[in-house]
Amino acid sequence: MLCGSPIHCSLPVFVISTLVFQVPQGHSAPLTVTAPPGPITVAKGEDVVLPCSFSPGQNAQDTEVTWFREQFLPFVHRYKLGQDQFGEQMVQYQGRTELGKDGLAKGSADLRIFHVQLSDTGNYTCFVQRGSDYNDALVELKVTASGSAPLIALERYEHGGIRVACRSAGRYPRPRVLWHDPHGRRLPSLSENATQDKNGLFAAESSIILTRAGNQELSCSVQHLPHTPEQGPALYVSDPFFQCAHPWKIALGLVLVAVAALLIITVYLFKTKGKQAQELAWRRHAVPIEAGNVVLDPDTAHCELVLSDNGKRVTRLDTRQDIPDSPERFNPWRCVLGCEGFTSGRHYWEVEVEDAGGWAVGVSREDVRRKGDIEFKPEEGIWAVGNWAGHFQALTSPDRIPLPKIKVPKQIRVSLDYEMGRVSFFSVDEEIPIFAFPLASFEGIKVHPWVWLGPGTCLKIYP
Repeated sequence: MLCGSPIHCSLPVFVISTLVFQVPQGHSAPLTVTAPPGPITVAKGEDVVLPCSFSPGQNAQDTEVTWFREQFLPFVHRYKLGQDQFGEQMVQYQGRTELGKDGLAKGSADLRIFHVQLSDTGNYTCFVQRGSDYNDALVELKVTASGSAPLIALERYEHGGIRVACRSAGRYPRPRVLWHDPHGRRLPSLSENATQDKNGLFAAESSIILTRAGNQELSCSVQHLPHTPEQGPALYVSDPFFQCAHPWKIALGLVLVAVAALLIITVYLFKTKGKQAQELAWRRHAVPIEAGNVVLDPDTAHCELVLSDNGKRVTRLDTRQDIPDSPERFNPWRCVLGCEGFTSGRHYWEVEVEDAGGWAVGVSREDVRRKGDIEFKPEEGIWAVGNWAGHFQALTSPDRIPLPKIKVPKQIRVSLDYEMGRVSFFSVDEEIPIFAFPLASFEGIKVHPWVWLGPGTCLKIYP
C-alpha cells in the first residue's frame, strides 16, 4: 500500500534504512492503518482532528507515527521513541500540531492541527511503523471560509429593467452566487465574477436584470460546490419603481400634459439631434451620471497617431511623425490618453469606430507605464474591451474573456464609477451591456480615458 501512489515515492530510502537496523518483531496480525474514506472539512481559523487508527494496538514506546504531505521530509508531525520529534518539521506547522499519544496504546494516531489556514488544504499521509512492520493511510483536509453574508444592491436602470447585484466576500473555496425566484427555481444571471485577494479569499458578485414582466421578487444565495447553497436575502420591487425603467413612457406622459412651448422645443430637439440624441438622452435619464467631455492628449499619443484639432478624433497612420519622444508619450504601443482624468464621481463617454481595424477602449490609471512592453490588463492599470486579432473580448487577467454572444459594436459607451471602482461597457448600437469588470480600487490615483489603435483604425469620441 505504501508505494501505491506517487505521494509516497519519497519513502523507500527511509523505509529501507529503517528495516536494516530494526530487529523484526513478531506480531499475531499484520499492522493495518485506516482513515475515513471522505474528506475532513473545517472552517478557517478552527482546530481540526485528522483521524487515523491502526491495529493491533501496543505500547506507545514501540510505535512510530509520522504525518506528512507530498514528501516524507520535512514532515508535518513525528512521534518516535516515546516522544515528539520536531527537528525536521515543516515551518508552517511549527507550534500548531499535537498527536494524541494517550491513544497510541489503543490504536489511535489522530493528529490535531490548531488554527487551520487555507494553505493547510490538501492530502495528509498517516504513516505508522512498529519494528519492521509498517503501513499508511491517506486523509484529505478541506478548509472553508464562510465570509460575509450575501448583500443585494439595486444598481441602476438598465435595458428596460433594474440591474440588481448580489455580492459576498472573504470566502473559500471559490463560491458561486445564485439567483432564485419565490419558488426556489434558479434564475439565469446577467454576469458572474469572482476575484481572489492576496490572502487567498474570494469575493464573488452576480448581476441580474429585474423586470416587471418577469420576476419582481427574488433571492440570492452563495454556494461552495458541492455544498448546499447558503440562503441569502430576498428582494421585492413594487410596480412604481419600474416606471422609471422606461424613460420614454415618462417622456410621453410629460409631452401630453406639457405646454405648447415645451412640446415645440421637444419636437425640435428630436428633429435636429436625431436618433443618437434620443439614445443619449435616454441613457442620461436612466443612469444619472455625468457626461465626460473627453479630449485626447497629444502629448501622450504615439507618434503614429494623428489627432484632430479638437482632440475628438484619432487616426493611426503607417508612418511616424517627427515629434519628440517625451516620457509621457506611449512607445512602442499605439495608445493615447484623455487630457482630463477623474479622481471622483460617475462619468461616461462614447467611442465610435469609423474605420474598423483592431482597437481597444477603456480607462487607464495615470501612472500606467508608457514605455516598453505593456500588458493590457487591470494589474497594469488598464481596464478595457476591444476587437483584438479579430476577436471581440474583455482584456481581463490572467486570460482574456471572449464576448462571442455580443455583436462587435460600432459605438461603445464607457462608464466609470470612481468611488465604487467600477468600469463597465455598453453597446450603443443595441442598447445592451457588454461587460463589467470586477470592482477595483484606484487608490486615489487619477484615471484617464484610454484607447489603443491597430493598423488602419480611426476612432471618434463623444461628447
